[in-house]
Amino acid sequence: MAKLDAGKRDKLPASAFAYIDSRGKRRLPIHDESHVRNALARFNQVRFEDDAARERARKRLLTAAKRYGIVPIGFITGQIESERTHAVAGRLVIELGRGGAPGELEQRLRSVLRDPTLAVLHWSKSSGAYLDANGRPVALPAEGDARAVTYLEREGRPLTALVHDPKVLEDPRLAETVLAAVRFVIEKDRGYGRVDATATSAAALPAGFVTLLMSDIEGSTALLRRLGDRYRDLLNDVRDIQRAAVSRARGREIDFRADEFFAVFERAADGVKAAAKMQRALRERDWPEGLDVRIRIGIHSGRPTLTDAGYIGLAVHTAARVCAAAHGGQILISGATREAVGRPAPEGLRFRELGRHRLQGLPDREALHQVMGKGLRASFPPPRTKSRPRNRPGSAKRGAARPR
Repeated sequence: MAKLDAGKRDKLPASAFAYIDSRGKRRLPIHDESHVRNALARFNQVRFEDDAARERARKRLLTAAKRYGIVPIGFITGQIESERTHAVAGRLVIELGRGGAPGELEQRLRSVLRDPTLAVLHWSKSSGAYLDANGRPVALPAEGDARAVTYLEREGRPLTALVHDPKVLEDPRLAETVLAAVRFVIEKDRGYGRVDATATSAAALPAGFVTLLMSDIEGSTALLRRLGDRYRDLLNDVRDIQRAAVSRARGREIDFRADEFFAVFERAADGVKAAAKMQRALRERDWPEGLDVRIRIGIHSGRPTLTDAGYIGLAVHTAARVCAAAHGGQILISGATREAVGRPAPEGLRFRELGRHRLQGLPDREALHQVMGKGLRASFPPPRTKSRPRNRPGSAKRGAARPR
């Protein structure tokens, strides 16, 4: 099938597409035989705005298949299977609506979806982790694991994570129905105080010498203006990427506000590895309208004070200032974090010394290092500070000791 570039796509009439959404975005091109076959294969991967839109697209696609003499046996079989699957979803809604004792949600999901190892994890803001029904922190599947993770949120904040066989929720419509039912049960149980996982206190967070990671989205205001209400979906996608990276690196999410994200790690190397995973995943993601979504990440290690409300102290402010000095797509770490990581650097990563910089509100200049590695952007302007770097490799002060 010849690739349909943007220029050729724009020249095609509306009739050359099986689906055009309410915003005018045209999908599933059907202007020739090869694209019709491709549309048949991709039909169930498209998120339609409603059932009526799906049905209209289905009819147009079948008409196009008939025009080119294609007998879409596999497509028709898939539609029948899809309807059968949605009958399962209907039974799930009925089952979950019956209520029951705490902890039954996981068992009922396992039974209806036929996934005996499915796990329901509940988010605890105070501990910054997903917990099981007994209140124990649980790490999400590692990268490359055969299990998938589906997240539910409430008002933009993490609520629940389902760890499951990828196949049971691969149909978007089934996933939507199942998650709506699960959300209903979770919200009801939380209303009655029946989710024990939320009782974990801030005392469960690591104390002493820790590594703090902060990030925000570059150009978030411009993205909001361009996407409008769709910015919420983009923001949720970014958060999902960040949360997955933090959990898999044994870290804890502490908080997020708007486009800002805050996490903590007991080991500095884990924080650096999580940051690298975030940036790589963001680069590999296909964003709406071809947008280049970038986050800046700052990491600092120190001894913040742990209170009932979370962390406070100079270490927190330093992490925020290191983040503010970074550019979108860049990871900056402080000299303290570089020393805490030690040698060698985490596998596949290395550090570039950027010299010592005066960061706003901090008494002393801070040594900054850029995290480098495969899949990470390498070229950036100088750090976003108002001062010239000191003791930077190659500068006039060659006799000065370099920060580790």
